[in-house]
Amino acid sequence: MADYLLLYRNGDPSWTERTPEQIQEVLNQWNDWFRELESGGHLRNPGAALAPGGAVLKKNGEGFATDATLSEVKELVGGYSVIAASSLDEATRLAQGSPFLRNNPKGDIVVRPVLQMDG
Repeated sequence: MADYLLLYRNGDPSWTERTPEQIQEVLNQWNDWFRELESGGHLRNPGAALAPGGAVLKKNGEGFATDATLSEVKELVGGYSVIAASSLDEATRLAQGSPFLRNNPKGDIVVRPVLQMDG
């Protein structure tokens, strides 16, 4: 089995404004999905949602800039997970079970193989 990175993109940044009950329902969906992946030997790292803020580093003496919102990044990648699968097709099928797609109609999940380096 190989590792695959799941990138959750274009989520709803206002999801934390839901009621505590609605938030708990979504968290329960994620926990159920992670347990399902784990029981099948597919969960490598549940990952996390990304918090606001951060820094952008640039090459060639441009230095770095911080942006408290990083809105362009926050809207692009909202979180990640790492799973194990025997193929890209299997990883894609497993990713389809993520609660992210149910709770973010405009969102998508990018499935990328992690390069295995021997040595």
